[in-house]
Amino acid sequence: MDVLLSHTTALEALRLWGAPQGGGRGTQPEPATPEELPSSGHLASLNDPLLDRLSRPLHLLSSASRGRRRSGQIHAHLQRGPLPPGSILRLAKGVLCISPEHLCVQMAPRLTQLELLVLLSELLGLYAISPDDEDGMVQRDKPLMTPESLLRHLDLLGSRSGVGQVRRALAMACVRSGSPRETKLSLRLSLKPALGGYHLNVLSMNEPIEVRRIHDRLQSSVRKPDILIGGPETPGKSRKVVAVEYNGRHHDDPARLVQDAVRSNELKAIDVIELIVRREQYRNLDYMDGLVEIIRKKLGLPRVGLDPAVRRLRRQQRLDLYLELERIDGIHWNGLERARERAMTSDDWDVVPVEAYGL
Repeated sequence: MDVLLSHTTALEALRLWGAPQGGGRGTQPEPATPEELPSSGHLASLNDPLLDRLSRPLHLLSSASRGRRRSGQIHAHLQRGPLPPGSILRLAKGVLCISPEHLCVQMAPRLTQLELLVLLSELLGLYAISPDDEDGMVQRDKPLMTPESLLRHLDLLGSRSGVGQVRRALAMACVRSGSPRETKLSLRLSLKPALGGYHLNVLSMNEPIEVRRIHDRLQSSVRKPDILIGGPETPGKSRKVVAVEYNGRHHDDPARLVQDAVRSNELKAIDVIELIVRREQYRNLDYMDGLVEIIRKKLGLPRVGLDPAVRRLRRQQRLDLYLELERIDGIHWNGLERARERAMTSDDWDVVPVEAYGL
């Protein structure tokens, strides 16, 4: 008898299973959704190391209504109707897991738009959140899913609950982000002003750019900027780009400082401006506002004149986005609960549309 992990348990399992080498999809026929839920004795008999590491209660999916229960060991979910191909992975003998593509749809109704963006960006990214590790994450060699694989799965699901939310979020999510902090920085730079972002055009994250090695007779090589931002396209002219790097504490190592200097010079040699953001600067809203002004100027973007009241509103929205991103840790998905509390305690709750909170 198989057990099928779902929801936050599936996310936890995918992080443990997929993190070392980026995971992989098997070629065996896809298993079906189990009809029954396992007993505590059956769970223990599986003797699976991955299963033993997962938090309790386990979120499990079954296709039958009988035996639905919630206990210290199991939180049951009912799957009505068959799942399309690509919905289930086999992690080990007796242990199934909802695929990354389907997990997004499962989780979407329980998340705010911003939480969904963070979740998508991890599954489309080169990292897995891991609270037990020193950095709070581990690196992947490749993402667990791609925008193309997600879109194919959404097409198979049709109009099921959560599909529309995921489609809308995918257009704003980060692809190939290298860390949670890179994800949050990219979202702040790229989201629309009404969502608290600077609305810059992020072209890519951690994608290779051809450079010439300064120390090796100018032989061809590649660099992978954390975030590459593009200016407007002008016929007959090359597009201006700016690279933004997020430098965490590991960049303070002397050897890393040397590597960073070489990387920066190689990018400058091909006319790619590189700007550095450190943790202290990321937290400083005035600094980030100033940095974005520099980026806009370098890219040839026009200045935008705003009414003072609108300018104050936009600044507050940028601050709200920063604060909300800091609350999202990838473990506790409680954004909707916080939004409801804000709606209930706000003096002007009756004039704030519910949609503003993603409910």
